[in-house]
Amino acid sequence: MARRKELKKMGTTGSLTGTSTGASVDRSRATPMMAQYFEIKAQHPDAVLLYRMGDFYEMFYEDAVLASKILGLTLTSRDKGQENSIPLAGLPWHSADPYIARLLKAGHKIAICEQVSDPPLKSGLMDRRVIEVLTPGTALQDGLLESRSNNFVLAIRIAGEMIGFAVADISTGEFYAGDLPFSEAGAQFERFRPSEMIVGSDQVQDEAIKDLFRESSQPYITKLDPWQFEEARAANRLREHFGLSTLAGWDLEDLGPGLGAAAALLDYARDQKQSDLPHIRSIRRLRPGSTMVLDAITLRHLEILEPLLGTDRATTLLSVLDRTCTPMGARKLRSALRAPLMDLEAIRRRHTAIGLLIDHPTQLTRLRQALGRIRDIERILGKVTTDRATPRDLAALRDSLASLPALQKECLELTGGQSGPSRSGEMPVIPGADIDLLADIRDLLERSLSECPPATPNDLGIIRDGYDQELDAIRQGSISGREWIAALQEIERKQTGIPTLKVGFNKVFGYYLEVTHAQLSKVPDHYIRKQTLVNAERFLTPELKEKEEKVLGAEAAEKKRQREILSDLQSRTGGEASRILETASRIAELDLLAGWAETAQRGGYIRPEMSETTGIRISQGRHSVVESFVGAGQFVANDVHLNNGDRQVQILTGPNMAGKSTFLRQVGILCIMAQAGSWIPAEEATLGLVDRIFTRVGASDNIALGQSTFLVEMIETSRILHQATSRALVLLDEIGRGTSTYDGLSLAWAVAEELRRDPKRRPMVIFATHFHELTRLARQEKGFINLNVLVREWNDEVIFMRKVAEGAADRSYGIHVARLAGIPGPVLKRAEEILRNLEARGPRPVPDGGFLQPQLPLFSDHEVGELMWDEGGGEGSGRAGDPASVLNEEKMRPIIDEIRSIDLDGMSPREAWECLEDWRARIKASLDGSDEGS
Repeated sequence: MARRKELKKMGTTGSLTGTSTGASVDRSRATPMMAQYFEIKAQHPDAVLLYRMGDFYEMFYEDAVLASKILGLTLTSRDKGQENSIPLAGLPWHSADPYIARLLKAGHKIAICEQVSDPPLKSGLMDRRVIEVLTPGTALQDGLLESRSNNFVLAIRIAGEMIGFAVADISTGEFYAGDLPFSEAGAQFERFRPSEMIVGSDQVQDEAIKDLFRESSQPYITKLDPWQFEEARAANRLREHFGLSTLAGWDLEDLGPGLGAAAALLDYARDQKQSDLPHIRSIRRLRPGSTMVLDAITLRHLEILEPLLGTDRATTLLSVLDRTCTPMGARKLRSALRAPLMDLEAIRRRHTAIGLLIDHPTQLTRLRQALGRIRDIERILGKVTTDRATPRDLAALRDSLASLPALQKECLELTGGQSGPSRSGEMPVIPGADIDLLADIRDLLERSLSECPPATPNDLGIIRDGYDQELDAIRQGSISGREWIAALQEIERKQTGIPTLKVGFNKVFGYYLEVTHAQLSKVPDHYIRKQTLVNAERFLTPELKEKEEKVLGAEAAEKKRQREILSDLQSRTGGEASRILETASRIAELDLLAGWAETAQRGGYIRPEMSETTGIRISQGRHSVVESFVGAGQFVANDVHLNNGDRQVQILTGPNMAGKSTFLRQVGILCIMAQAGSWIPAEEATLGLVDRIFTRVGASDNIALGQSTFLVEMIETSRILHQATSRALVLLDEIGRGTSTYDGLSLAWAVAEELRRDPKRRPMVIFATHFHELTRLARQEKGFINLNVLVREWNDEVIFMRKVAEGAADRSYGIHVARLAGIPGPVLKRAEEILRNLEARGPRPVPDGGFLQPQLPLFSDHEVGELMWDEGGGEGSGRAGDPASVLNEEKMRPIIDEIRSIDLDGMSPREAWECLEDWRARIKASLDGSDEGS
């Protein structure tokens, strides 16, 4: 009704023509309400203004047109059909969050303009002001956030060869800053995946900034004036916010552009929230090398957080490991998987804690039950400190704190009663043993809040009776008035003799006495007619009017006093933000460990031994995600033995669908799990710290950047060759398959050699390939190892064993895989004929001792025909100018025939060796003769 009344008053007499949405206004002739709207809108010209009118948020002019398109709202107008009509769209105040979320997702800033005067106490134009500006990175409302994921906003500043990097989750109070090299900035961007990025207006077009999200979706970008990033003012701003005399205690005194980025971010968030953000109580230093680096490509290829194809999140490592009970623990899990630890002691502490939890299954069960009763303390605190908490938010905090004693009890039982450092100075590995129970805050909220408070601060019944004397007195006056009104009906019936007389109430007319038309003759003279209905008349009396004013005045006074008490509760609770955040952090860590313990217990995981040295040695390792699909005991386990020395580059061959990619991903996933702090699915494992995992898996293009599949492959390979260190793990699944055979093999060969070349930068490498020629490397140079995925042939069928063994595969079984895919029979038959002809021609030796298969696209039409139809290969099948044609084919033919006819089973090792020596000498002679002839 309030909205309807104000809408009637909102018209203007100016013309509305000539703007992008067809609206321009002579503001000098606007009504008071529209003048107020224009004043507020002028303060936020780049935001969609949600203007509160009663139970609705209204949007006018350009905002209305925009919202109607994005949200599917009906676009209407005041004074339809007239020249000065105002485009208008509205949405319900009580269910605005889904609409706001869609506007944010569409990349729009939103200003929330609320009524700040109390309607029952205010006549005329309502007082209004913008209480909050929402952007994708600064939203706090539950309906706008994913509870199990952080919502980060990032500020960056480029200075020379470094990027100042500051990131915060305004909803939880997490805050990080650092100076990062360009090589690590992209991975840190992927670690935090900000929904909004703040940059100086002078750096928006910088290519280094664009590179940050080249592999990810682009965040919402906010531009600030460059002076807001100045380092000269940054230290003072941060010291002022945190109440410090120096930043040295937080390891920030020597921070460069990261300091300016942190101050700019903090100021921006304060402006958006219209708050001092007291829940942001600390800032952590981001240092290069402090965590394992996982870029967007690696996270995507290994399916750590998101599925590679489709939307089935059950295919991710996150889905398998997520048995957390709280939103805080779930966010901690994501953080742990995005940035596994490089601190050996911290990793070992987590492993020890998991073992302790597994050894005490009863305590683990009770612990998880207690965790399940705890709500999102971090985000509740974020709303409390910005004065946006509802009564139910405070009640949820109260009820969460009530679970802490039971939580601590189980933790103390696990640690043998130790709640602080031992004599050796070590802290208990279970983080809940010494948790702050926040008993004073819990007591305050239990004394003040009703058992089940209503949803909004404007509802009655929020505060318990007996907590506040002033509120109790107001309530007593309201109760006596209500009791008098409740008894009035019987009194008036007796005095007037009207048995059907009723006392009623509505928001428009207040309290009234209702009499049917048939009884109007009995109405006393002192009744005052108030409203006429079809079948009845409504009246009031001077005494009823007086009581009504007292009751309604008491209600307004009660609501006002409740709001004052709520504000005091939020202020007192927010004043303990540091303590509450520390408790929340310990709960999150405990939840993470308990979830991992539950997963390890169910999956038969083991504790990996973490080593100072480099190297990976896993016995009977399993792929966590694949095992969750096939079932326990069905996954074929495999061993892994990698190091920087004699087992550095491992060439993995085998047919398609045999499990090469699964094996590659399995190794990466197990390293991530172990360094995050989880146990792993294996029988035994010893792992050195890995500082970065690189992956080059599968075929994909980037059409938006004009990059072909092969170019993307080469870009990813280039990144590996430039950035891999001796502690890196490199997982390559096919290199060079997107171009011609000779080019592809040459590149793959050269890449494999380069990964081995520098003794100081030898990463651990598993290189899956269909270029079987690469297996020759293992026979030529120490440090290369051949692996293959075993298969068995039975009755013309191929059985995939899923077992990785040392040695090279002899075939790829591509036609068999094509048959499984449903390729038509005639095509398969023809492919087999062509394959036989190619195999009859045989591989061509090359000068370094390897072999190359013929490359069809480079043959002449005549030569292709010979390959396709001449079983023996025919005369003249060599190609002039082909590097592989330097060999004398007449001299080679006897050797090839001998190889085909040899009886391997009947040969002794000595005889085999002698054959090889003979063939090598004859091939060398043929090569020498060819060189001389050329």
